[in-house]
Amino acid sequence: MTRVRRVIEEGTAHYERLLEDRGVELVRAPARFVSANELEARDLRLPFTHALVATGSRPRRLDVPGAAEVPTVTSDDLLHATELPGHLLCVGAGAVSLEFAQAYRRLGAEVTIVQRGAHLAHGEDPELGDLLKAYLEEEGLRVLTSSCVESFELVDGRPAVVCAGGTRVVGDTVLLAVGRAPVVDGFGLEQAGIAHDEAGVVVDGHLRTTVPHVFSVGDVVGGMMFTHVATYQAPQAIANMLDGEARVPDYRTMPRATFTDPVLAAVGLTENAAREAGYDVEVRRSDVGARGKARAIGDRRGRVKFVLDRATGVILGVGILARDGADLLPGPQVALNAPGGTLAPLLATVHTHPTISEAVKVAARAG
Repeated sequence: MTRVRRVIEEGTAHYERLLEDRGVELVRAPARFVSANELEARDLRLPFTHALVATGSRPRRLDVPGAAEVPTVTSDDLLHATELPGHLLCVGAGAVSLEFAQAYRRLGAEVTIVQRGAHLAHGEDPELGDLLKAYLEEEGLRVLTSSCVESFELVDGRPAVVCAGGTRVVGDTVLLAVGRAPVVDGFGLEQAGIAHDEAGVVVDGHLRTTVPHVFSVGDVVGGMMFTHVATYQAPQAIANMLDGEARVPDYRTMPRATFTDPVLAAVGLTENAAREAGYDVEVRRSDVGARGKARAIGDRRGRVKFVLDRATGVILGVGILARDGADLLPGPQVALNAPGGTLAPLLATVHTHPTISEAVKVAARAG
């Protein structure tokens, strides 16, 4: 954990140096709007002509009996932990829960994941989520799917999760990982006239808030809460705000990733989502273990899956479960962004042998 904090601090220092080198004034103080044209930060009054709201998000809480009495932790708390719990209970099975669950299991803790849905990695392809579940269970994680948490209890001073049907799991630390909520309170959005709700700050297609000279990006506007989403939105918001442009963010090819081992990465629609949207779907897939590089490194886990529109050949979505899976996603993304959005650029590309990325091309031609 000391190393984790050092890496985070080094990253923060890097960006603060960039600001300093470019003459940006950094005020270390809580800020709040006092009007649509002025901020206050402790004893400072800061008038502005334009503003960008990027206050991020915080972990959501569960509103069930016992939640206020039984101690739980969030991912933020685990980043500052200095002792390993004997048994970590992870409530939820999204990226945060899965990443911490596997990490703590590999550090030596007993780990149980409690998930309301039938599959891990909510919103991702169930086929790949079930495959990831099998890999995690091979490492000794206990995974309880279709288990809705109804309450929290203390059992001999230890926290316990009680699920529908009466299943009770007792542990030493309970991680609540049931999503994140935009931070829209405590900094005077109302005083500035900036509309917001539980989903976040309200913005139009150009990332403009209800106050024309104020824009907003990142987790605070809801949607996909990834760092790379915010870094994609910010330059467009700045161009619209300061240069009078009319850029509209396109999230069609925005990647998603859960950094377990193997990594679960995806872009576009899952097979189920494509069928629900009315497409006549063609699926192409390839198991990573058949590739020479997988045999050479002794890690045969994973699968590449393409979801296509059968009528046009247009790529609707891609899911990759593989070692460094997120690093394999740009190739399919480039094909998605190319004219026509078909597999043609990918099939025309020679992949180095031996690499895991060969599984991407094999999956693409598997039809």
